[in-house]
Amino acid sequence: MVLIMLLLTKPVLSQITDPFELDEIILSLPFSQSLGKSVIKVDKINMDDINPIIKQYISKSISKLPGVSIITTGPGIAKPSIRGLSFNRVVVYNQGIRLENQQWGEEHGIGITSSGIESVEVIKGPLYVLYGSDAMGGVIYAEPEKFKSMDGLNIDYTGIYNSNYNGITNNLGINGKSGNFSFNLRAEMIDNDNFSTPDGEVENTWFEQNEIKAGIQYSSDKFTSELRFSRLDSDLGIPHMDEDHDEHGDEDHDEHGDEDHDEHGDEDHEEGEAELDMELLTNTLDISLTLPQSEDFNLILGTSILSQTNKNFGHEILIPDAEMNDFGLYALGEISLGNSADTTIGLRYDNRSISSGSSSSDFSNFNGALGFKKEFTTSTLRFNLSSGFRSPTLGELFSDGSHHSTFMYKKGNPNLLAENSFQTDLSFQVYDEDSALSFDLFLNDIRDYIYLQPTNTFIDGLQLHNFLQQDATLYGGEIHLNKNTSFDWLSYYTSLEYVFGETQDGMALPYISPFTFNQVFNISFSSNYSFEIDFVAKAQQNRTAMYEESTDGYSLLNLSGTWMTSFLGNDLNIFWSIDNVFDKEYYDHLSRLKTAGIHEMGRNISVGLKYNF
Repeated sequence: MVLIMLLLTKPVLSQITDPFELDEIILSLPFSQSLGKSVIKVDKINMDDINPIIKQYISKSISKLPGVSIITTGPGIAKPSIRGLSFNRVVVYNQGIRLENQQWGEEHGIGITSSGIESVEVIKGPLYVLYGSDAMGGVIYAEPEKFKSMDGLNIDYTGIYNSNYNGITNNLGINGKSGNFSFNLRAEMIDNDNFSTPDGEVENTWFEQNEIKAGIQYSSDKFTSELRFSRLDSDLGIPHMDEDHDEHGDEDHDEHGDEDHDEHGDEDHEEGEAELDMELLTNTLDISLTLPQSEDFNLILGTSILSQTNKNFGHEILIPDAEMNDFGLYALGEISLGNSADTTIGLRYDNRSISSGSSSSDFSNFNGALGFKKEFTTSTLRFNLSSGFRSPTLGELFSDGSHHSTFMYKKGNPNLLAENSFQTDLSFQVYDEDSALSFDLFLNDIRDYIYLQPTNTFIDGLQLHNFLQQDATLYGGEIHLNKNTSFDWLSYYTSLEYVFGETQDGMALPYISPFTFNQVFNISFSSNYSFEIDFVAKAQQNRTAMYEESTDGYSLLNLSGTWMTSFLGNDLNIFWSIDNVFDKEYYDHLSRLKTAGIHEMGRNISVGLKYNF
C-alpha cells in the first residue's frame, strides 16, 4: 500500500500535520525561528485544524504524530510516551511554565486539556540544554489560546455527545479586546459514564472534569505583560484490576498537584480522610537573555530555578514529606555556515538536591548538544547529537508504601544514581511546494536507566516492586508522507513507526509501542465539507519486560467529517466521528487495563457542533 501511495502524483498537505507551513514560528525554541529554519526538528499541531471530537483530549491529538504513543488507564488517564520514554522523562510546558504533576504516578494523566490550547509542539529526543533535567525523552509544549488583535468581543460554544459512554462535553469561550487591554475566559465541563468494550460495560470507568481558564494582557508599542490562570478538577473511576482488589474504588484528582484517593471505602477512617492525599507545591523562575540577533550568529543565555515541596495529609504515606531544589545555567548558540547550512552548539549545568527527613541526595551534571542542518533545493538534512540527564524522582528514591490505584507496594532506592543519555538523531525531509516525505532515525544510549522490578513478595496484599537500574538502549525511527493524488478532492497521510528498547542484559523495556502503521485519507467534497478515513494497524508485541503481558496485533477503522455552514449570520461547524467502526475487540499494548482482561473501548459514535456568536 505504501509503495502504491508513493507512486501517485501531485502531493499536498493532509490535515493530520502541517509540514508545509515552514514559515510558522516555533515557540518551544529560541530565536523566533520557523519550522523550516530550525536546526532541531519540531512537530507542530494546530488545534483549530483538527476535528473538535478528535481534539477533545490532547493526548489523542498528539498520538497522531509518529513516534508519540499514549500510556492509558481507561479513557480518563493518558500519559505521553516519546520514542519509548515516558513518565518523568518527558517535560510538559503549559502557559509558558513547566508543569509538575507527580508524573511518576502511573495513574496520573498529562495534567492539561485541549481546551484553550492554540497549538502543541512536540520535540522528540533530549532537549536538556534548554529544559533541564527530565527532558531526556522530549518536550511537549502547549501554546495557550491567543488574545484578540482587534477591538471587539467574540463568544463561541462547542457541544459534543459520545454514544459509547453517554458522554457530554460543553465548552464556552469569551475573547475580547478594548484599547491596550485584551482578555479571554474559557470554561469546559465533561461528564462521561462508564465506557463499554465489545464485551459490555466496564464498571467504575466514569470520568468527570471541570476546567476554567482566564487571561488578561496589556500591550503597548514598547511593553507587553500578560497574566493567565487555570484550574482543572478531575474525578475518575479506576476499574477493579482483579478479584483481590474489590474494595478499591474511585480516585479524585486535583491536577494542580493534589492527589485524593479514597480507595478503601469500607475501612474505619476518619470521615473525609483519604488513603493517599498528597500536595505538590512547585515554584519556578526562568530568566533568559537573547543577545541581538543577526543572520550569522544568535545566542541565548539563561538560568532556571525550581523549588518543590511534597506534603502528605492522608491516612497512609507512599512518599514521605520531601523537598527538591533545582538550579541550572545554560547557553545555546546558532551559527550560519553559509551555503544554506547552520549549526547549533549548547551547554548546560544543573544541580538538583532532594531531601526527606534525615535522608538527602545531590545530583549535578554538565551536558551539551550539537546540531547541523543543511538545506538543498527540495530537501533538508538535520543531524543532532545531544546528551541528557535525569535525577531520580521522589518516588524512585523514597517510596515505601501501598499505591492502591496501581495495585503495587513500592519500595524506593535511596542509592539510585542519575540517568545519563546520549542520543543521535538523523532527519531527512524531501518536499516541494505542496508535499513532504520525512525519514527520522534515532539511537539513544542511557546509562543507569531506572526501572520498576516486581518481586514474589506481597505486603498488605499488594505485590512488592523495587526500583533498580542498569544501562539501556533504544533505537528506531519514523517515516511519514503527506501527499495528494491526481484527484483534486483526495489527499492522504501515511506514517510508519518503530521503537526497540532493551536493558544491558537483554531484557525488554516496558511500555514500548509495537510497530505501527497509520493511513489517513482526506476527502473534500467542497470547501465547506470534508470527510476523513483513518486506518490504524499495530503489530503484535511479544517482546515484553518481566511480568508485562504480550499483546496481539490489531487494526482499526475510524471515520469522521465536518460541515461548515452559517446560522443567523454566524459561523456554525457541525462535526461527527465513528471510532472503531467494526466494534473490534482488542488490547492496546500501552493500556494498563489489559492486565485485568479489560479490552479497549468499542464502537463510539460522536456528534457535535461549534457556534460563533
